[in-house]
Amino acid sequence: MKIAVLVKQIPAPVEFRMHEGRLVRDGVPLEVNAYCRRANAKAVELAGADGEVVVFTMGPPAAADALREMIACGAHRGVHLSDPAFAGSDTLATAVALAAAIRREGPFDLVLAGLNSLDSDTGQVPVEVAELLDLPFAAGVRDLDVDGRSFTARLETDDGYHTVAGDLPVALSAAERLIAPSKAPPEVYAEVADDRILRLAAADLDVPAEQLGASGSPTSVGPVRVLTATRRALRAASVAEAVDMLEEFGAFVDAPEPDDAAADASPASAALLEVGTDGAHAEVGERSVWCFFTEPPVGAELLGEAAELAAWISGTVTAVTTIADASERPGLAAAGADRLLLIESAAEPSEQAAALAAAAAERLPWGLLVEGTRSGRVVASVVAARCGWGLTGDAVGLEVSPSGRLVAWKPAFGGRLQVPILSRSPVQMATIRPGVLALRPSRADAPELEPELLPAPPPARIRTVAVERDDADTGELRRARTVVAVGVGVQPDGYPVIDELRAALGDAALGATRRVTDQGWVPRGRQIGVTGHAVSPRLLVAVGSSGRFNHTVGIRNAGVLMAVNSDPDAEIFDQVDVGLVGEWQTIVPKLTAELNKRGIADRIRSSEAPTEGTATARRGMRVSDLRASRAKPVRASGHP
Repeated sequence: MKIAVLVKQIPAPVEFRMHEGRLVRDGVPLEVNAYCRRANAKAVELAGADGEVVVFTMGPPAAADALREMIACGAHRGVHLSDPAFAGSDTLATAVALAAAIRREGPFDLVLAGLNSLDSDTGQVPVEVAELLDLPFAAGVRDLDVDGRSFTARLETDDGYHTVAGDLPVALSAAERLIAPSKAPPEVYAEVADDRILRLAAADLDVPAEQLGASGSPTSVGPVRVLTATRRALRAASVAEAVDMLEEFGAFVDAPEPDDAAADASPASAALLEVGTDGAHAEVGERSVWCFFTEPPVGAELLGEAAELAAWISGTVTAVTTIADASERPGLAAAGADRLLLIESAAEPSEQAAALAAAAAERLPWGLLVEGTRSGRVVASVVAARCGWGLTGDAVGLEVSPSGRLVAWKPAFGGRLQVPILSRSPVQMATIRPGVLALRPSRADAPELEPELLPAPPPARIRTVAVERDDADTGELRRARTVVAVGVGVQPDGYPVIDELRAALGDAALGATRRVTDQGWVPRGRQIGVTGHAVSPRLLVAVGSSGRFNHTVGIRNAGVLMAVNSDPDAEIFDQVDVGLVGEWQTIVPKLTAELNKRGIADRIRSSEAPTEGTATARRGMRVSDLRASRAKPVRASGHP
């Protein structure tokens, strides 16, 4: 078996430097991206004694060390794309160069890459490389079996796992738990001979120069901004004082909306209070913002944001969805949609991408927002590569520039930085994770929309054969009014105490840090952060969490934040409104008792207007119940 592996050298996540709004890499310790190490290790395992593993990277001369280390760990040779002509490459231009190099050195039976890169938190390049090579792609492989010319892979999803099957050749990205990473000390990989690395310049690739580097990049990066804390960062001397603060900040009861809200609305929010125009904006393409989604709650978030953008460009909003049952998609017009496009019989990401790309390429909307789920990010990357459009992954904010172009802000380095991305392509694309956007007010008297059916896409080359869900109610965390999020400071034997606190907060949903879900203490669908969910409850209480940015970026939209931690210098206290310093085993029972004494749970429940079934789905569900419900198999629809 001949396997190509994509690796990326990144600045060490624990140390990054800024200069004039740009990330400085010179003089900063560099290392191989953690996910890429897994891809290399799996490739070496699969290749065995008779196969060949070729590692590819693009970067300055120092990036050759990444290849040397992977060769020292079992890869046979490396290919280093290094040329000033590659400078300024965005994800698409990078994918174009890497795909050309793989094509030059191929053919390959398998292309393996990391799920994403830790410096930019993007997983676009592997998908775009696969699309440019006309290979089927699957993201987040946790388990992989290859039998002859066929494969079966178990993929991590947002709320569990999917098992997929297909034939070689194929491109796959490695999840963190696929295999132990390839690692070698510098003194070992320094011995790798130079002749085991092939160096390629732009002229060595069968690609027009205008498709490479900055000239071939449809997106560009503006000055980076370092995030600073915007919370109150108060310390309470007692549990009673902490609850007083929470009451003062409105953590338990929704604030009433003023009667004159509509009169004072800005032009952007007014788009949600009035029925939109009829879509007659098509001098060059459509002056419309499209939103692709597969789940109604996610669609409501995207449509609200799209309506705000459309107000600024005097455009309209188009919902594009796979939700065929009309009873499951009510309220799209109220959420902001002026038109509805329906993709039927497209269960796989590649099918959804094919239909979406064909429609968008024909009609050229001003912008295309895609749900930032695991599968949605694949869909967006396929569309971007197929159409040659700029894509911003995992945007956390959207703006319209003075020139009328989309500015998408995205996090980097686990949320410690925010980067503005601009696109010069005719269709400007961004993915947005569920929960990142605040829900906008619904517009009144909006009629239900009649769907326009899009042409059916060709069948996928990779098919889902089984689905496992970690959790009985995977949407609870995003819908919750109150959340208790646990870190590794809370061991599983303490979860009954956490359950009592959740009950005192009106049956709060359970969230967790990545380290907790990696341990298997809580289902992965409960993970909050850069690689998990973003949540926006009225109140979130963090217990035993240190406050790492890759977690707290997922809680920044909470109305009020409170933390309990024994370390007075923990980062979390700078990122919350109310802090209590002390052992959680002592503080949490006292906090629960104080909340119960004031009847907070009943007040929260009486103020809720949950989606039908929400309260019963979460009421009484303990942490132990969630742990017991992990990985329940569900037969995939339409497959044996």
